[in-house]
Amino acid sequence: MYELLNRDEIRMLHVAAMEVMERVGVMIQHDGALKSLKDAGASVDDKKRVVKIPEYLLRETLKKCPSRHQMTARNPKCNFVIGGGNSVLTNAFGAHYVNDLQTGQRRLSTVRDLDEFTRLSDYFDTVDYVKPNIMPQDVTQDVLQQTMALSMWKNTEKHCSFLAITPEGWRDVIEMAKAFVGGEEEFRKQPHLIDTGFNNVPPLKYTYEIVEMMLECAKYRIPFDISTGALASASGPVTLAGLIVQGTVENHAAVVLTELAGPGTPIMWGSCGTILDQRHGTAAFGSPEDGLIHAAMCQLAHYYGIPYYGAAGVIDSKVPDAQAAYENMMNALVATLAGADVVHDAVYGIVEAGITGSYEQFAISHDICGAIKRIARGITVTKETLAVDVIAKVGHDMNHLTCDEALEFTKKHLRDEHWQPWVTDRTSRPDWEAKGSKDIVQRAREKVKKVLETHQIPPIDKDIEARMQEIIKRRAKKLK
Repeated sequence: MYELLNRDEIRMLHVAAMEVMERVGVMIQHDGALKSLKDAGASVDDKKRVVKIPEYLLRETLKKCPSRHQMTARNPKCNFVIGGGNSVLTNAFGAHYVNDLQTGQRRLSTVRDLDEFTRLSDYFDTVDYVKPNIMPQDVTQDVLQQTMALSMWKNTEKHCSFLAITPEGWRDVIEMAKAFVGGEEEFRKQPHLIDTGFNNVPPLKYTYEIVEMMLECAKYRIPFDISTGALASASGPVTLAGLIVQGTVENHAAVVLTELAGPGTPIMWGSCGTILDQRHGTAAFGSPEDGLIHAAMCQLAHYYGIPYYGAAGVIDSKVPDAQAAYENMMNALVATLAGADVVHDAVYGIVEAGITGSYEQFAISHDICGAIKRIARGITVTKETLAVDVIAKVGHDMNHLTCDEALEFTKKHLRDEHWQPWVTDRTSRPDWEAKGSKDIVQRAREKVKKVLETHQIPPIDKDIEARMQEIIKRRAKKLK
């Protein structure tokens, strides 16, 4: 495992974060949360809405936050554990535009795109659970969250992480989850069927809406990730250590207020932060500093006993090219090797730093993350895999293609030992030329089209879908 920080450095970061948490504090624009924090022993300036949290209160609430938890899915075969020692990977999140699969032209994204990207997420075994890759622009804001949730439920059997923008919309999504499992009582037994994520407003601030949705999660013990979104040299200090200190304080504030409201609510502690490229005024997600931030924040999360969620793998390139490939590989690999419990944005079907969906890049990222998973799995060393008897059987006059026993050994272990790429080309040049000399983007486009033509998802129950549709219609009527 890649460990960036030594013990002394972790301790220094912790001490600095505690100083900021107790001396500077965090602005929380929610009166109910401020009262709860004050009652628990925090110092609250009601006028400025700034809360200063003592270290003892943080430690008390950290004890209530699970170090591991199971996420459940529509298909129980897709259930998985967060905090179990392995990195789980998600797809990307939130593209407002899409490079059309047929024409290649950039256009506004649609619900159909969300359907298709979700179906691809279901097909790609590198995607362990599914985020909304697309933010459809053909849906009104009042029913956006709800429409996206229905699209995802219909197009994957994997665990879904849903969008939470407004408290009203998030409550509707929860009501849809209740309809899916058969009512409130059943949902309270399995709130891990859904999750969501929140970002604070750096520096050191939480809005009313974000806190209200956190408290809604706490009410049911719905898992969520809380990720600092600070930009080094803009909404956070220019130094990476300073950015990490600020992010630690921001994340801790969310843990404390949530665990006070709903002890045992699973929280993934993470980062969407990176550096600001001062030359262009843009967030540089495809930077090496982004990977360093994830490695350090991951160590700190585990120091506090909380699973880590890192938005690693984001691509700044505008097209699926060599830059896109190295940006995706660099930071997703670093986060995985650092032991991130969730590597969000790993199978990254978006270019232009989260703005434009790319079907071709999604397929290429699937290969990249397949290789990352293979690297993370390492080498299995057992008496059998040492292969002494097979080596002796082959001897000096045969090879492992001509010896029957060696061929059986290869057949048994090949899939576990050797990663099999999907769009990466390993053929000879004559074979490659005979197939049209296609580059990886062309191959990816063809493969994606075939998956979308053939990969089918079992439909959800018609009565359940009707109840979900009714929730959406009811919200639309209220806002007319």
